[in-house]
Amino acid sequence: MRKLMIIAVLVGATFVQAQAQRRGNQEINPEQLAERMSERMAEKLDLSEEQKKAVYALHLEEAQKRKVQWEARKEEREVLKAEREARQEKITALLTPEQKATWEEMKEENRPKMRERRRGSGERMRGRNAPGSGRL
Repeated sequence: MRKLMIIAVLVGATFVQAQAQRRGNQEINPEQLAERMSERMAEKLDLSEEQKKAVYALHLEEAQKRKVQWEARKEEREVLKAEREARQEKITALLTPEQKATWEEMKEENRPKMRERRRGSGERMRGRNAPGSGRL
């Protein structure tokens, strides 16, 4: 029974993350997500009512944690964005019009490089524990 619960939590966490990535900006509340995941497991594994309740509780707890984490990351991104914009304004105030124009050109030239770095960092993180990467 305990092994089943551990497996259920791991499977559930994987589904939560996959669902969140697929849905993008669509928000789903933790209760709906836990219900959906629990029903799927109950159907596939023929769970008893007691098991269904326990699995639902585990899924709900995990979904609530993930929502809190997501909200915290969202707030952090907003703070970082505001700081970056404030810094940009301060720099702009220090520059002459010619320097501002050159600086804008520099930023435009670097924009594609930054996008590529961001795209590449996600791929590096996903492949980090892949077979043959030397990491476990």
